Amino acid sequence: MKKILRPWAIGVACGLSLGLAVAAPVAIADTGQATTTVSDLTSLGTLAVAVQGQADSTFQQQEQQYQGSLTGTSAWRGFSHQGSRTITVTFPKAVDVTGMKINALQNPSLGVYFPKYVEFDFEQNGKWYTAGARSSAIPLSEQKTMTQTFSWNNAEGVEATAVRFTIPVDVWVFVNGLDIQGSTTAKGVNANSLTPVTTTTTKSGPLSPSAPNDYGINNMLLVETGANGNSGLWSESDFEPMVAYEDESGKMTKPLFDTILFLPYGAVKDTVSGLTNYLNDLFKSGQQLSALNQAVAASNTALNRPGYKEKVVLSIPYFAYGNSDFGTVNGTDINFAGSSSDPNGVQAREAAEQWYLNQLISRWQSANFSNLQLVGLYWDEEQYRETMPGEEQMVQFAVDEAKSVNLPLFWIPYYGAGGVWDWKQLGFTAAWIQPNYVEQGENANLQRMTSAANTAISAGLGIEIELAGIDSASQQLYDNSLAQLSADGLGENQVSHAYYDGSKLLLTSAESTGSERIAYNTTASFINGGNLNAAQ
Repeated sequence: MKKILRPWAIGVACGLSLGLAVAAPVAIADTGQATTTVSDLTSLGTLAVAVQGQADSTFQQQEQQYQGSLTGTSAWRGFSHQGSRTITVTFPKAVDVTGMKINALQNPSLGVYFPKYVEFDFEQNGKWYTAGARSSAIPLSEQKTMTQTFSWNNAEGVEATAVRFTIPVDVWVFVNGLDIQGSTTAKGVNANSLTPVTTTTTKSGPLSPSAPNDYGINNMLLVETGANGNSGLWSESDFEPMVAYEDESGKMTKPLFDTILFLPYGAVKDTVSGLTNYLNDLFKSGQQLSALNQAVAASNTALNRPGYKEKVVLSIPYFAYGNSDFGTVNGTDINFAGSSSDPNGVQAREAAEQWYLNQLISRWQSANFSNLQLVGLYWDEEQYRETMPGEEQMVQFAVDEAKSVNLPLFWIPYYGAGGVWDWKQLGFTAAWIQPNYVEQGENANLQRMTSAANTAISAGLGIEIELAGIDSASQQLYDNSLAQLSADGLGENQVSHAYYDGSKLLLTSAESTGSERIAYNTTASFINGGNLNAAQ
């Protein structure tokens, strides 16, 4: 979606050499220094690694390139996406643990960052207890290659039959040098004197079409405008088969998409001039929003639904740190590269965001579309990158700005994107996850659809339906994805759906005959439960 180049498979750059010569590790957050003789316990235990998120075969395959020893220091062990990892070391009998540590690598140029924290846990009598987490002492936004040691130490020691390192993995995390110190004869405090680890398996359930935070969005079509010639230009006749199903004779028989999300096409520049041109295009009479308003009027007559209003979601830009020369706003030159008074460019980016939102809402109110209802704003960035300077502040500012105009802020992250599991904490009102299944082509594995469904169910997300083409191979993948969604309980009316179809693929299908029309018919059937006949 963003810039039309969707980052479906995020990986470490090819040719990554993990035998890097880097600065000496920085030890952090020790709770004390051992005063008695300790020995290495690491080799006494059995080591196991587990995914504490949604397992995915694509990411697991990526990891196979980086299988350095966890306990050695000559190479690195790589973890790709899939949520947290737990590294558990189980001992044949109870030991007294006085120290635990593990090294992590940060190399921003290759997309490798420190974990936000490492948590240290201890098992006793089949129950787990935690000594807490050690946060990264170095900002993840620090643009240097370096290593860091996350450690826990206590002179008295903790009695345990197993220990565990819990490491969150957003995109990539690389670790090595795992080490456990203590004694097989000394007696420390019982692990049960620490804080019990609480686990919950409660699932939120997917984003229901009737949920309050859904704002009535059942089936939302993503529409890109503002650039790329006819691919980004929508007329009334283009929108008519999108708001209502048209049979091959051109007769409207059933409602189709109830919501349209307008996105700037990839060639739209995030500058004052670029976004002004985009808004001029979006609100121009006879096209885009105006054309949708006219198409809804026509469908209301054909479907006998007087007073119906199509829901609309409008995008607000994500302004990246470091992108300079935004332009002049209220007489002030706006530059995102940062300054001595605004090192992360946050104030500059907030000024740009506020300018754009004021322009957007003012134009919407002036247009006074009789058949459209603005139900929300969309954050036009498909991931949350805590590693970028000012990222948290920018998302929170956008959330607050949306609230200031009494609108929710929506989000559609790609599969495995940073922040997917934290969308509520970030402040978004609702979110949909991209499965990114059909885009994998001949390598597509239906397990990806089930994994995306499980993520949606666990995290309270809607789900995106994706069409990559209308040829026979693409149609088969599309059919498979829809069937799997239904089998996993995320089919018709079971969850809120967003639809991505590249550039007007569904419109092209609707205007076609024969096999190329199948995608349009399949979509309409999926939305309407197989019944495409006109109401009697």
